[in-house]
Amino acid sequence: MDNKAMSRQRVAKQQSGNARNDGDEKIAGDEELSSRKSALSMIACVLAGITFGFAVEKGRVFEPAAVRGQMSFSRFIMLKMFLSAVATGMVGMSIVSMLPFGKPKFDQMRVRFFRKFVGKRGVLAAGLGGFIHGVGMTICASCPGVLYIQLGTGTPNAVLTLCGALSGAFLYGMVELTVVRLSKPGAVACSNTLDQFLGTPYFVAALPIAAMLATCVFALELFQPWGSDLTQPNSAVASALELRAWPPYLSGMLAGSVQGVLVLTLGDVIGSSTSYAALASLVLVTEKMERLSPYLRSYKRSPAAWAQVLFCLSSVLGGFLSASFSGAYGTVPGVTGLAAYLGGVIMVFGARTASGCTSGHGLSGSGILFLLSFVVLPAMYLGGVLTAAVMSVLQGQV
Repeated sequence: MDNKAMSRQRVAKQQSGNARNDGDEKIAGDEELSSRKSALSMIACVLAGITFGFAVEKGRVFEPAAVRGQMSFSRFIMLKMFLSAVATGMVGMSIVSMLPFGKPKFDQMRVRFFRKFVGKRGVLAAGLGGFIHGVGMTICASCPGVLYIQLGTGTPNAVLTLCGALSGAFLYGMVELTVVRLSKPGAVACSNTLDQFLGTPYFVAALPIAAMLATCVFALELFQPWGSDLTQPNSAVASALELRAWPPYLSGMLAGSVQGVLVLTLGDVIGSSTSYAALASLVLVTEKMERLSPYLRSYKRSPAAWAQVLFCLSSVLGGFLSASFSGAYGTVPGVTGLAAYLGGVIMVFGARTASGCTSGHGLSGSGILFLLSFVVLPAMYLGGVLTAAVMSVLQGQV
């Protein structure tokens, strides 16, 4: 072999080696970038959860008296905060949907959200699940998202409600195949959202609705000022952090502001009831046990489900911090142990049947104008109101 041929071989080997090195460096660089994005997403998830928990505690909607009072129309703090959070979330997500870098994430989030329902949940099943969820809410005086804040604030018997919620998630996991078979819709809806039905961009439909919700909050405040709904008044002299309660519309705006952040960082929205399915799946410790419930097994290996667990656990910390600043930790009366556990079971079983709760369907589903959520929410409220009426007749029995 002549010198020129040998030289060409050496050059080819060197180029091949350089290409492999460049490829390895690119893979390593991609992995490092992915790790950084994952770390930033986790940090954003934790901060969003803390903010949400802080806002809910300051809004006082975690108090059992506020939950039951809303269902009996004697207190309106919960409704004011809820409407404020939905309206703020709509504004935030409208902004995200109009940004060049935000619209793809917003669209992907909605596709993932719809995927939980298409071909799996009909109107009847979603409405029935919402009704059952509302019944459980009134009995335990909580909801899947609020329960985490009750844990963080030392609300009596909140741990029993958690045990009931996990039991409800596990029970649903055992019968999920039957529920889906019985509730599967005969046809898939052509439009998933109000804006798709109207043929307009999301923000064109969402912003006027947000304005109407804000008007409703204003009217409710004129009808019954938020201070009259407090179980204990604020201190005469205190900083904002030390105040026991904030106006529900401000707390709602703070909670709702989390939506846009979650869409941009995680491609997701606020939800709570999925976290109980993920936690309940930990009971399935062997492959044989996992075969008992493919539903729970899917959550055991779902990054999105565990991201929701992280968000919810962070909200426990947010509630604890807020209560600690104001000296309100452990000062809120709870419900009886029986009501806490039984209500928790019913509440989460209903939420899983409807594939969402007051957070998933309420704050997020209605926020993204998901049509099925507008079926679940009235059913949820109806279940809660009727249960409150029965409990008022049987006062002292639960």
